[in-house]
Amino acid sequence: MEIRCKNCQKIYFVDANKIPKTGKVFLKCKNCGEKVEIQRKIPSNTLEPQQTNYSRSIEYFEPGSKTALIYCQEIQALKEIEKRLNDLAYQVRIIKNQDDARHFFRFNIFDLVILYQHGPDPDENLIDILKYIHQMPPDIRRNCLVTYVYMSGNKYDLFDAFSRGVDMCINPLDIGEFDKLIPLLIEQKNNNYKVFFDCKRKVEETLV
Repeated sequence: MEIRCKNCQKIYFVDANKIPKTGKVFLKCKNCGEKVEIQRKIPSNTLEPQQTNYSRSIEYFEPGSKTALIYCQEIQALKEIEKRLNDLAYQVRIIKNQDDARHFFRFNIFDLVILYQHGPDPDENLIDILKYIHQMPPDIRRNCLVTYVYMSGNKYDLFDAFSRGVDMCINPLDIGEFDKLIPLLIEQKNNNYKVFFDCKRKVEETLV
């Protein structure tokens, strides 16, 4: 079983039979010292069905609405992020876990996702939300700008963002610059994927 360190990308090979069927184990990367999570991969045909909360109401946004999801366990930071996005005319929804993210993306494609890491390490809910985002179909994921906020985040460190599977890493001080930063990031992302979406649109037109 191949295991990759998310920090330095060093690859390890681990005997899958030595990994417990439930729970998680960790190894310390010999190259950079990062704690690397190891979890047995379950074949897709044996996955247990996802529990769905049918008591939640279906929600749709007006065409052209700017939409954003926020995961943040730090109250003051959450209020600041929500205020900044409201000032940018975003329809904001708060999520607390992967089930919330799954529910909202079931009915809408969100333009922006803000993930806030409170403390030196991501909590279990944040890790699960990231896993869900990583599994999104490419055409949905490329329409969504995922921004990861943590104390050592650096908006110029593209490798850090790539290694985490997000579009940008920033630190909490950058939240005050959302009015300039978010539109710029969205424009850059749209430019990066312009060829992809142009080709996708042409293919869809030929199928009509």
